[in-house]
Amino acid sequence: MKKLGVVLLSIFVFTTSISAQKIKGIINNASSETKFSLRTIGDRTIKEIPIENGTFEVDNLNLKEGFYLIRKDNSTEHVYLKPNDELIISFDAQKFDETLSYAGEGSEANNYLVIKGKLEQERKKDTDKFYEGNEQDYKRKILAIEKEIKILLAKVNSESFRKEEEKNIRFGYLFDIYNYPNMMKFNFGKKVTVPESFFAALEDVNFDNAVNYLKYPYYRYLAGTKWKKDVENADSFEEMSSVIEKIRSKHIFVDVIINSFYRIADTPEKSKMHFKLIEKFVPNKEFIKQAKAEYEKVKATSNGKKAPNFKFNDRNGKPVELAKFKGKYVLIDIWATWCVPCLKQVPYLKKLEEKYHNKNIVFVGISVDDKDEYKLWKETLDKKKMGGVQLFADKSFESDFVDAFGVASIPRFILISPEGTIVESHFSKPSHKITEEKLDALLK
Repeated sequence: MKKLGVVLLSIFVFTTSISAQKIKGIINNASSETKFSLRTIGDRTIKEIPIENGTFEVDNLNLKEGFYLIRKDNSTEHVYLKPNDELIISFDAQKFDETLSYAGEGSEANNYLVIKGKLEQERKKDTDKFYEGNEQDYKRKILAIEKEIKILLAKVNSESFRKEEEKNIRFGYLFDIYNYPNMMKFNFGKKVTVPESFFAALEDVNFDNAVNYLKYPYYRYLAGTKWKKDVENADSFEEMSSVIEKIRSKHIFVDVIINSFYRIADTPEKSKMHFKLIEKFVPNKEFIKQAKAEYEKVKATSNGKKAPNFKFNDRNGKPVELAKFKGKYVLIDIWATWCVPCLKQVPYLKKLEEKYHNKNIVFVGISVDDKDEYKLWKETLDKKKMGGVQLFADKSFESDFVDAFGVASIPRFILISPEGTIVESHFSKPSHKITEEKLDALLK
């Protein structure tokens, strides 16, 4: 996601405890571009942490016991801090998720979180297999994952952590239940009809609990997704407004409004309504000004408009421009090495490249990785055997071409015509059946 620096976030206040925490870090392959920070579970900055010669040290954090985030550039991981913790964090700047580990006081709970994250990712990495079958098959799979996680948790000595994490695990299960139809649509473009009994576990959930929203990562996913989807699924501006007016938690309210900011670019068919929501509910003129700028980008890059040019280097350092492909359709994939949903599209994208190899279309990947992830980008291209024309954006999300389309979330697919006009600014994912149908019609 792009960073949004607005004064709306000033409503957040951090609660302190009487016992300070200390954090030290050892980072391999750190560069001058590497950025590291400690954040709330809502991804609000608590402290930007300077790195010197591959190390950092922070004393006297004075944070309340609970879940937080550590962020390395665009990658985040959960961390749990207790009074008097003295954590030593180690990782490779180019392989953050793969190499993250902890030592020192408080390390046991946090190494559990690392293992838990890898377990969840491993069990869900084969999207086709994980979602095959019906909703009851899916429920059995997420219950099996929950059981594995609880076995891991039982080995952690901290009673206070286990108590909080047990609640978080439960919210994780409820989130997976709630999000099943959304994930089927996201991954495969399928609209599934699920019996009400499938959602029975959600009947007693309070989706507007401010305390849980600040404490538990998975409750935040659950409640946040529910309110955002209610807004996005509304058919009119009046219905959208009605949803927002029901929210009592100021933290949820702010996040739903910020989501509307991003949805201006992500849902062009409803961009005007999302912009109007911000005009109605946000008193801050600077925020409205930023939202209007995003809305103008949507109008400038709508279907049928001339596509802005790009000039990015390929893996060999050779500059490549969009203009080079005039006369061909260009399917652009905006992605990053840290983006799991992006990587899940790679096998489907490769199948498209193979099918349309001799057709009038070129496949272009544009990475929005940060500069210090350049080596990892090249390694990922080799490891995944990614074809097509692979380019590295010069300024990540702030690159002119990426910013012109208001790209707020990835993967993002854009289809350009042989004449250089925008066919679809939000083209369907390669994993969606409709993608081949649309390309077949264009390339017959």
